[in-house]
Amino acid sequence: MIKKIKQLLKTNSLISITSFNSLSVFFRLVSGFILSKAIAYFLLPQGMALTGNLRSFLISCQGISSSGAQNGVIKYTAENKFDKKALKKIISTSFFLVLFFTLIVSLVLIVFSKYFSALVFGNNDLARFIKILAYMLPLFTVNTLILSIVNGLGKYKKIIFINTIGYILNVIIIIPLLYYYNLEGAIVAIISVPSFLFFVTLFWVKDVKMIVVNISISNFSREYFNGLSSFIIMAVFTALTIPIAHVLIKNHIIDTIGLKEAGYWEAMIKISQYYLMFVMSLFSLYLLPKLSENTTNQGFKTILLQFYKIILPILILGFVIIYVLRYWIIRISLTQDFLPTQELFFWQLIGDFFKIISFAIAFQLQAKKMLFWYLFGELFYVLIVYFLSIYFIDMFQVKGAVIGHAISYVCYFVLMLFIFRKPLLIKTDS
Repeated sequence: MIKKIKQLLKTNSLISITSFNSLSVFFRLVSGFILSKAIAYFLLPQGMALTGNLRSFLISCQGISSSGAQNGVIKYTAENKFDKKALKKIISTSFFLVLFFTLIVSLVLIVFSKYFSALVFGNNDLARFIKILAYMLPLFTVNTLILSIVNGLGKYKKIIFINTIGYILNVIIIIPLLYYYNLEGAIVAIISVPSFLFFVTLFWVKDVKMIVVNISISNFSREYFNGLSSFIIMAVFTALTIPIAHVLIKNHIIDTIGLKEAGYWEAMIKISQYYLMFVMSLFSLYLLPKLSENTTNQGFKTILLQFYKIILPILILGFVIIYVLRYWIIRISLTQDFLPTQELFFWQLIGDFFKIISFAIAFQLQAKKMLFWYLFGELFYVLIVYFLSIYFIDMFQVKGAVIGHAISYVCYFVLMLFIFRKPLLIKTDS
């Protein structure tokens, strides 16, 4: 029996990655539980809302500064991992692109720090933290580039290990700063921890030396620049739309209902991120490299069905358990102040289910650089989630935000089925 299990892990890469990834997910769950509890205790729902805004803004800055490096480099590295000449061009081209975008973003953050402080925190008194973010970004983007190359080479265990170290660092750094400096301490920690991972990567990943020696302006490739440009547009567009839409929705809740209610929604988003992390992490670790290597419609459908077959039963069972235990999840992971969040679980789970099944299909848009449909899909989702959320918030209070979330992803799933109707209807080999 044990031999059969070992053989299955060797032959099925999805099961192998899923099994090893479970360790990382465990540490992230534990660290997430501790951090959510600490933020809920020290900052209450109001502080939860503000730190949530900061995280959304951080995602935008990181997405733009990395210029699409993560998914683009994973794709090209996976396709050319045995071609040393091509790898040199991919590494150099992506490095100089990342450097350019990072400098632009950092400069914008410094010059308009007061404006961004008002957008994120509601006032410009915390503009100095926006400037700290500007100085920390280069470390983050270089680390993202290195890990993207390592991921494309298929060394997913190193990625999972470094991510695990990041979760542990989160707890070690955020808790003391939160205890001694309250909201400002949490802000500093949220901004700095992702950049500190650069030093962990530098120490742990042996491929760093190979990557560094291959960086040369002479290896900059117009061919790969043109190839990466699609990913750049995708990443920048996503970074400028989805996180900012969430900030605007949250600000609407703050303005029309209250900061405390915005904290409930942020708590729901935080819980959602924790229970979805296991599946979402598999998209970049497994799906994107697999879809990038695949060249046929039949192969695409086979990869997708295999993913659904293994993941969906676990997902459905997990969601039922989460809904039944929602009261205890809130009491254990947050505080009694967040009990009204119970009312948000049903629609959030519905939306998250359709988010997972639609994302599994949508990753083909990135793997095959289907730029038009990717941008159309993102714009379609952003407009629907924003206007539906505003409409339902005005009608059902904070519950309207999760209703908008659910309906938006149902619509997005239908759009993905329409875009890929031909390959999904093709007959697979028995």
